[in-house]
Amino acid sequence: MKLIWLGLALLFSAPLWAAPAGVSARAWVVIDQASGRELAAHQADLPLAPASLTQLMTAYVLLGDIRKNKLRLDATVAVPEAAVQADGARVFLVAGEQVRVDTLLQAMLVQSASDATLTLVTATDGSEAAFVERMNREARRLGMSKSRFLNATGLSEPGHESSARDLALLSRALARDYPDRLALFAQKEFAFKGITYYNGNRLLWRDSTVNGLKAGRTPQAGYCMAASAQRGDQRRIAVALGTRSDALRTQDTLKLLNYGFESFDSVLLFRAQQPVKVSKLYRGVRPSVSMGFAQDFHVLVPKGGGARIKAQATTQQPVVAPVRKGQRLGTLLLTLDGQPLGDYPLVALQDVGVAGIFGRGWDSIRLLFAQ
Repeated sequence: MKLIWLGLALLFSAPLWAAPAGVSARAWVVIDQASGRELAAHQADLPLAPASLTQLMTAYVLLGDIRKNKLRLDATVAVPEAAVQADGARVFLVAGEQVRVDTLLQAMLVQSASDATLTLVTATDGSEAAFVERMNREARRLGMSKSRFLNATGLSEPGHESSARDLALLSRALARDYPDRLALFAQKEFAFKGITYYNGNRLLWRDSTVNGLKAGRTPQAGYCMAASAQRGDQRRIAVALGTRSDALRTQDTLKLLNYGFESFDSVLLFRAQQPVKVSKLYRGVRPSVSMGFAQDFHVLVPKGGGARIKAQATTQQPVVAPVRKGQRLGTLLLTLDGQPLGDYPLVALQDVGVAGIFGRGWDSIRLLFAQ
């Protein structure tokens, strides 16, 4: 097992901060959702069959289509023959029948229904193969370096694989990019044609703070789960792959979530675009420029350590116009109890042009200031 956290080795001497014990999954990881920081991991880059956790990527692509109005939740689509003949879990769709998109999404995310999944991807791309190409493009864009998708359902197929770390990255992207759709991943049950289907994520019943995301199983993959939870303003994601039973899958994932909440705090230090430091600006159309972070800036610390964080901002001098928004101008140095947590780039929060006559030939004058 390996514990990964910025500055942890500097903050603690023996005994070393303990990673969660007794997790039986073949590979696992727990991360802070807000910052993406990894709290603990074991074989997190090992490529494994992901079972129907594959459908997290299927959902990510489909939610993008919905956002772009290429697909509507209230639209109806026809069930293709290929969907009816698919292996795996199903909700017993009939070829040619018209079913609403939101119904199909629920069937996919609650029941892992292959027939519903294939109906959706065929409606958007004409074929599963074309849709899978988009899944892999999105995986590369998100940095999922150990993932290769060969189908949209998660049925076992040689070479169809992902990793615990990649699936945590994907889970975080879903929460970050589609927060208004997360209720779809927290639905406990789904009724269709007189049959009630129950979500395989048992944590939705066991822990009221759990709000998703997906459970899966195949004989090759074993029992897998990606789970997210929120307690107060803290959010964590845990992924467990290759456990031996439903009970162990539930136990392992809850153990990882509990560890993430009980051992660490994710502290929001600065909001996106909030000025962290204002620096004097030479030759600009305004006398100063604000520096900060383009996104909300969180830092992870041991439980209860947030109040003891010290921050110091340093700037490159002199700061000379023109300045581009997003240009690095300084550094934020963080310490906890006198020990370094890390240093982070501060960027300009606005464009600032050159004032008056200095706009002409200013590049050469800037060189003088830099000397």
